[in-house]
Amino acid sequence: MPNEVRPIDCRIAMQRLWDFLDEELTEDRMAEVRRHLDTCEQCLPHHEFAQRFLKAMQASRAEQLMPPEVRRKVLRKLVEAGFSST
Repeated sequence: MPNEVRPIDCRIAMQRLWDFLDEELTEDRMAEVRRHLDTCEQCLPHHEFAQRFLKAMQASRAEQLMPPEVRRKVLRKLVEAGFSST
Protein backbone atom coordinates (compact mmCIF):
# COMPACT_ATOMS: atom_id res chain seq x y z
CA MET A 1 0.00 0.00 0.00
CA PRO A 2 1.64 3.30 -1.05
CA ASN A 3 2.19 5.98 1.55
CA GLU A 4 -0.46 8.66 1.55
CA VAL A 5 0.69 12.26 1.02
CA ARG A 6 -1.11 14.33 3.63
CA PRO A 7 -1.78 18.03 3.20
CA ILE A 8 0.22 20.32 5.47
CA ASP A 9 -0.27 23.97 6.32
CA CYS A 10 2.07 26.88 5.62
CA ARG A 11 3.56 26.84 9.13
CA ILE A 12 4.66 23.22 8.84
CA ALA A 13 5.89 23.69 5.27
CA MET A 14 8.08 26.62 6.34
CA GLN A 15 9.38 24.74 9.37
CA ARG A 16 10.49 21.95 7.06
CA LEU A 17 11.71 24.14 4.18
CA TRP A 18 15.47 24.03 4.85
CA ASP A 19 15.45 20.29 5.55
CA PHE A 20 13.41 19.87 2.36
CA LEU A 21 15.99 21.81 0.34
CA ASP A 22 18.78 19.73 1.88
CA GLU A 23 16.77 16.56 1.15
CA GLU A 24 16.98 15.55 4.80
CA LEU A 25 13.31 14.63 5.26
CA THR A 26 11.71 11.24 4.93
CA GLU A 27 10.26 10.43 1.53
CA ASP A 28 6.74 11.04 2.85
CA ARG A 29 7.61 14.43 4.33
CA MET A 30 9.46 15.45 1.17
CA ALA A 31 6.29 14.67 -0.78
CA GLU A 32 4.13 16.63 1.69
CA VAL A 33 6.29 19.74 1.41
CA ARG A 34 6.61 19.39 -2.38
CA ARG A 35 2.83 19.14 -2.77
CA HIS A 36 2.31 22.17 -0.53
CA LEU A 37 4.84 24.25 -2.46
CA ASP A 38 3.26 23.20 -5.75
CA THR A 39 -0.09 24.63 -4.66
CA CYS A 40 0.65 27.49 -2.24
CA GLU A 41 1.26 30.93 -3.71
CA GLN A 42 2.25 32.29 -0.27
CA CYS A 43 5.02 29.77 0.40
CA LEU A 44 6.45 29.51 -3.09
CA PRO A 45 8.36 32.84 -2.88
CA HIS A 46 10.01 31.66 0.37
CA HIS A 47 11.05 28.45 -1.35
CA GLU A 48 12.43 30.32 -4.36
CA PHE A 49 14.35 32.75 -2.12
CA ALA A 50 15.82 29.90 -0.07
CA GLN A 51 16.95 28.12 -3.25
CA ARG A 52 18.62 31.30 -4.55
CA PHE A 53 20.22 31.90 -1.15
CA LEU A 54 21.72 28.40 -1.05
CA LYS A 55 23.03 28.74 -4.61
CA ALA A 56 24.62 32.09 -3.75
CA MET A 57 26.21 30.59 -0.62
CA GLN A 58 27.62 27.70 -2.65
CA ALA A 59 28.99 30.08 -5.26
CA SER A 60 30.62 32.32 -2.65
CA ARG A 61 32.21 29.33 -0.93
CA ALA A 62 33.88 28.40 -4.18
CA GLU A 63 35.18 31.93 -4.59
CA GLN A 64 36.53 32.65 -1.12
CA LEU A 65 37.22 30.52 1.92
CA MET A 66 36.55 31.84 5.39
CA PRO A 67 39.70 33.11 7.11
CA PRO A 68 40.80 30.64 9.82
CA GLU A 69 40.40 33.19 12.62
CA VAL A 70 36.78 33.87 11.63
CA ARG A 71 36.07 30.14 11.48
CA ARG A 72 37.53 29.66 14.98
CA LYS A 73 35.38 32.51 16.37
CA VAL A 74 32.22 31.14 14.78
CA LEU A 75 32.89 27.62 16.04
CA ARG A 76 33.66 28.93 19.55
CA LYS A 77 30.36 30.89 19.62
CA LEU A 78 28.44 27.83 18.42
CA VAL A 79 29.97 25.69 21.17
CA GLU A 80 29.16 28.39 23.73
CA ALA A 81 25.55 28.34 22.47
CA GLY A 82 25.37 24.59 23.03
CA PHE A 83 26.16 23.20 19.59
CA SER A 84 28.65 20.36 19.26
CA SER A 85 32.01 21.15 17.67
CA THR A 86 32.10 17.75 15.92
